[in-house]
Order: sequence, then C-alpha cells, then structure tokens
Amino acid sequence: MSHQIDLNWEWEAMHTAFFDAKPFGTIRSCRRSFKTMGACRYIIEKLLDTPNSTGIWVDTINKNIDRYFERYFKPLVGEITEWNYQKKTIKFINGSYLDFGSAESPENMEGFEYDFYILNEAGIILKKDSLWDNTLRPMFKNAKGGRILGTPKGKNKFHKLCHLEAVDWCHYHFSIFDCPFYSKKGIERLKSETPQEVWSQEYLAEFIDGAGSVFRNINQCVIQELHEDPQDGCDYVMSIDLAKHQDFTVIYIADQKTGKVVFQDRFNQIDWGFQKTRIRSLYQRFNCREAIIDSTGVGDAIFDDLNNGGMNVRSFKFTSSSKNPLIQNLSVAIDNRSIEFYPFPELISELEIFGYEVSPMGAVRYNAPDGYHDDCVISLALINELLNNNQDYSTLYGY
Repeated sequence: MSHQIDLNWEWEAMHTAFFDAKPFGTIRSCRRSFKTMGACRYIIEKLLDTPNSTGIWVDTINKNIDRYFERYFKPLVGEITEWNYQKKTIKFINGSYLDFGSAESPENMEGFEYDFYILNEAGIILKKDSLWDNTLRPMFKNAKGGRILGTPKGKNKFHKLCHLEAVDWCHYHFSIFDCPFYSKKGIERLKSETPQEVWSQEYLAEFIDGAGSVFRNINQCVIQELHEDPQDGCDYVMSIDLAKHQDFTVIYIADQKTGKVVFQDRFNQIDWGFQKTRIRSLYQRFNCREAIIDSTGVGDAIFDDLNNGGMNVRSFKFTSSSKNPLIQNLSVAIDNRSIEFYPFPELISELEIFGYEVSPMGAVRYNAPDGYHDDCVISLALINELLNNNQDYSTLYGY
C-alpha cells in the first residue's frame, strides 16, 4: 500500500474472503463475525492502492453512516482523509474518495460510477430486487472490485447473488462454528436459548424460505382501481395511523362491500389541527360509515375530538398484546386475498420489508427494519379490522 496504516486482521479466513483473487463476491456470515470491520479495511486498502479511484459503501439507513466513520474509518484513516458530513464522503490523500449511500434513499445514489463497492447488511438492503437491478448494478458496470456481505434475511436478492455463477465472482459462507470470536460454551448457550429458525438464519447464516417475512403473495392483492372520488353503491370505511414529524400519518379508505382499499392519503409535518381538518374532510367526502384510529398516546385526544365532531370512530391502542393479532390478521387477509389495494408505492415497499424478530424467550415482535417506516402497514392493518368487522374492541382491549 502506498499509505501504510494498521490494517491487521483478527481472522485470517475473513481476510481471505475479502481479498480473494476474484474481484467480486459475496460473504454471508453469522452475527458478530467481523464482517463490517473487514469491509471497512477492504475498501480502505483498495482506495489507497488505487490513486484517484472511486468507491461507494451502501448501508441500511443514513444514521449508521456517521457511526461507521467515527467508529471504523476515523481510527484507521482519520489523519489522511477529509470527511464531508453533509455529502457523506471521505476524500483520501491520494485523490480517491468514498461515497456513502443508504437503501432508504436510493435515488440519491444514482448517476455515478464506481471502481469499488461495499454492500453492507445485504440481507436487509437487498430485500427488494430493484435496489440491485435498477440502481446499483448500472453503477458498477466498470467496477474493479466489490463485496456484498451480510447475514441472510430470507431468500431475496442477496440469496440470488450468493448463488451467482460467474468466473469473476467468489462466494464465502461462515457460520458461528467457523467464527473465532465465540467460545464453545457461548455457542452452546446461544443455541439452547434461540428458536430454531433464528438459530439457522442468524448464527448458521442459512437462507430460510420466508424467514423474517410477514406478508407473502402481496402482488396477488394488487388492483388498479384508484378512486379519487367516491363511487355509487360503495360502503366506505376509513383508517388513520397518526404521526406528526418524522413518521407519516396514513389514511386509507376502503369499500366494505368488496374489501378494496381505493384511496390513500399520506403526509407528515402538519400540526394536529390541520390533520383533524383533513381527516374530517375525507371522511365526509367519501361519506364513510365508520373510521378506526390509532389512539395510542396523543391519538387518544384526537380520537375524542373526532368523535365529538360527529365522526363515528373506533379507538385502537397499540400494546404488546394488541399489535400482534392485528398484524397476524392482516397477514392472513393478504394470504386469502380478502383485502385488496391499489399499488401505492410506499405501501408495497413497507409490506415487502416488514418483518419480525423472535426473542431468546420465543416472543415475537413485528416491526419494520431499523430506520424504515411502517405507517402504511399499520393503517392497512387497522382498516382490515374494519373490513372484517368482527372484533369487539371494548372487550378485547378495554375501551
């Protein structure tokens, strides 16, 4: 290397995976296996060895990028780089630079070409084929090298790339039994405390059909009937998932008779007064028979205001015991195609990445990946309850 820095590797097998003679490759590995630090050292070495070269690091969410620079890059190359916080770019002393991008805003990465790349947490960021096929692959057409790494999260694009047969690609697989950072006793304890599916995916780094996915067969529920205005003969109901600043308030309107969600309104950074006006206006415009609202926290007061203002509104409070059956009912409805919806881009994206986690004690927690939104999913789950119209909320949840 032209600029000598400390790039010692604690695990020789991981070093081999990154610096295989084949320029491109995948590394699927168990949790806590040095792969992110290894990726950092790989891209640093490539950019320092190739003056005036370009690199990109793609991750899950923007907030991780600053952490990676402070924790991984700065201790190694802080003295020979410039870090542009606003542009998320590291410029090296030899004229090379490294851009950072995230799967939550892929449009910000388009339009450039790169010599080297790292796709971190590929099991998460490649849940949708389009990120690789439409955004990233065209940027790498003249690339000199790259690595795609992560722990599997079901059989998605990462799974396909890990089985790509090409002369210039290599593939590595490391389970917890290969990793030198776990003791024998630690492995035995983890295995005894972890559900089988989680053990196979997170620690054996195996691709499991449908692992972590909640909603399948989403496309079978897609319709093309978007109604900007109410239609004769329909019996409309409304759902409202509330948010004010970072998240989004999402309103869905569906026809009770057909189970079709035909209208979406999604917005944020609007104060509560305007939100209530907007909700009432849509309720009246579609002559809705009933609405259901997330009344958790501040939503309780808004529920009261809407009800007192003449709307027929049900209240739903999210708790550890009420969210799971709500999501499970929506999953069943999508499987059975008892609910249908227009292909609202935000909704389809949220349904595709929405997942679950299983605690060591076996408790299931449904959520979007860290940094992603789930407001559309929650509002869809709420309106599904009205479409089913078979729940006594006062008995189930105490209000």
